[in-house]
Amino acid sequence: MFKKRKLFYYSEEHVSYVEAKGVRMRFIAGGIVFTIVLFSALGMINNYYGDIFGIGFKTSGALVEENSLLKEQVRTLNSRLVELSDMLQQLAQSDNQLRTAVNLPKIDLDVRAMGTGGAALEKLDGLVSKDANELLSSSALLLDKIEKEIAFQKQSYHQIYSKHEENKSLFASLPAIKPMVGTYSYHGFGMRRDPFLGVMRMHEGVDIHNDIGTPVYATGDGVVEFSGATGSSYGIALEINHGFGYKTWYAHLSRCVARTGQRVKRGQLIAYSGNTGRSTGPHLHYEVRRNGIQQNPVEYFVDDVDYEKIKSQLASNSVK
Repeated sequence: MFKKRKLFYYSEEHVSYVEAKGVRMRFIAGGIVFTIVLFSALGMINNYYGDIFGIGFKTSGALVEENSLLKEQVRTLNSRLVELSDMLQQLAQSDNQLRTAVNLPKIDLDVRAMGTGGAALEKLDGLVSKDANELLSSSALLLDKIEKEIAFQKQSYHQIYSKHEENKSLFASLPAIKPMVGTYSYHGFGMRRDPFLGVMRMHEGVDIHNDIGTPVYATGDGVVEFSGATGSSYGIALEINHGFGYKTWYAHLSRCVARTGQRVKRGQLIAYSGNTGRSTGPHLHYEVRRNGIQQNPVEYFVDDVDYEKIKSQLASNSVK
């Protein structure tokens, strides 16, 4: 073990050597003071000459200049955020035009404002200056508002896209074309005198007169729910479920081409006209029902349908 060394000095007062106490502590304290003074001096020199030692200290002037530059950058950012918010407002107007085009209700600006308003954010009082606090709070509020506007817009665009896809399916499924070439009883839908019973009865469709064996086409996309003999006054008949609540019936047929469960396209050959069931002569009885309620088929007809063109389009699509 090391022995603790002691320091002695000669005292004339005691005429002997006396132990020197407290010298070590005074030496250490002096060293600390010297070190502090030295580093303070070096720091002042470093700051004065622009951080020549690369320590990273900045003068108060440099900090003020940097703070001013950062504030100006935040102001510029805020201006750009305001411009971006204005652009989103213009998109909102276009969005409403798209919603109208796909038969969706417009979104009022008040409703949008309620859905995209900026939330109250935490202040930085005591941490930064008042003007810096206001700038940062303004930026945070604008960012929050823009984020909500973008999310709101994305949701609206998703609704528009979904409605557009639904509309494409709906438009393809609507019974919009005439099912057969022939002479149409355009005023045959509604109450009329029954040719067999001689009493007024509801006639739930239209009659299309032509020779037996005239091609009958699907009036819209759908799935065949029934195909064959009905055992009723309809004779041989075919029913298509078009979806969206629409169904069509084709009665008094001579022969069905499409089978139960088969998916068919508008303009596709599904049967041939005939004179089966309770019929006074060769014709096609055609009905349109929506949600189980009889509709006047004439109101769905699109004039000047070129069946040959439809068939060529169907053939082209099947090749693809």
